[in-house]
Amino acid sequence: MSCMDRINAKYGRSTVHIAAKGFEQKFAMRRSFLSPQYTAKWSDIPKIIC
Repeated sequence: MSCMDRINAKYGRSTVHIAAKGFEQKFAMRRSFLSPQYTAKWSDIPKIIC
């Protein structure tokens, strides 16, 4: 907790918080950047083999 307090003191209030707390979304996606493909097929997803 002291580490979180120091980070928040340095970078501003609520920079770091516990995940269970949740957050308020301050932004929204621009619909102009939305892909015309509204649904995806498994075959459209690239396969990466390591």
